[in-house]
Amino acid sequence: MLRIPNRLARAVLCAGLAAALPGFASARAEDAVLLASTVPGYVPGMVVSPADRLSLPEGASATLLFQSGETLRLRGPFEGSLFQQQTAAAQGGAAVLADMFRMHGVDATVIGGTRSTGPARSAPALDDVQVDPERSGTYCVEPSTSVWITRPAGDAGAYALRRKGSTRSLAWPEGAQRIEWPGDVPIEDGSQFEITTGSAALATVTFRNIPPAAPDGPGRIATGLALGCRDQFELELRRFSRTVATPELWLTTGRGRRPVYRPGEAIEMTVMASTDGYLYCVATDADGGARPIFPAGAVDGAQLRGSAPLSIPGRRQPNGLTASNETQHIRCWLADRDITPELPHALLGAPGGRLPDQLATGLDGLFGRIGGTRIESDELTVKPE
Repeated sequence: MLRIPNRLARAVLCAGLAAALPGFASARAEDAVLLASTVPGYVPGMVVSPADRLSLPEGASATLLFQSGETLRLRGPFEGSLFQQQTAAAQGGAAVLADMFRMHGVDATVIGGTRSTGPARSAPALDDVQVDPERSGTYCVEPSTSVWITRPAGDAGAYALRRKGSTRSLAWPEGAQRIEWPGDVPIEDGSQFEITTGSAALATVTFRNIPPAAPDGPGRIATGLALGCRDQFELELRRFSRTVATPELWLTTGRGRRPVYRPGEAIEMTVMASTDGYLYCVATDADGGARPIFPAGAVDGAQLRGSAPLSIPGRRQPNGLTASNETQHIRCWLADRDITPELPHALLGAPGGRLPDQLATGLDGLFGRIGGTRIESDELTVKPE
């Protein structure tokens, strides 16, 4: 079996907060990885470099996982980069970094203490890496990694590795489902190969070395994703997120979190959750009357996908809310399981229908009494112009 040479000529990542995070002796910076988010367009697994400009609207949150294994949640409003806090927080870790953000008026919280070690099986083993010859990808390896090339789905003849004008033919013995990476084709950090059949390139394969000093656990997940090895580490990122990142819900409108509308105008809402869940929304008028907004009449019921913005009105819920001449309160609850069968039918019925007064005044108690679930909520106030 091929053993990957341990030759890493430079630090794997540039940029970030290595100076702010213990466990990295050098002041060299590093990228972070987005663990969870309620910001539209910010999806888990996204790599955030120190120079990247973060734009967090009021009330929206982004949870970042660093290569030290530390996790930091930022809640907007915030506009700026991580680099802006780097120097002041040098050598202080995520706790000091959070303090620096707070000094600038940003809600910042370290999750899981000063360092998240996570479960023992919180990062994939890289002992055995299998390359798909018909699919481009980036593969992370270590000195002990054995690299294999799987058999193509079709005819396995006339395949080759090509790099910098040099070609090395590949052949799978009869019945073999994979072959070892050729021992005469060295793999180093950043090595890139084309897998060809005839003169056509089917896939481009890139290798990245996991640094020997990289920590285990969640820090290793962040390192792998920052290096571009998404297929190997994305599943573990989702698993780790479920253990440390609490579900969050965020509401906004086309005019922000403190909107003012003329009576009769359509209110354009956006709802975001950091994790998958089930959404229930109600609008309450100044006189205490309430009307269901979601999932009343919605396509696919109450289910809401994490990090996927829901527009109301929109594809799933064409029936939106209209501004009145009095202040309105929009309240939403996110449950981690489908509690629809345990809710009154009036809360789920025709959109716009007025709820019974007794139900309208006891909504918090209603959701609070439902057991076996975690429920988060958020609220907006819409004022008339």
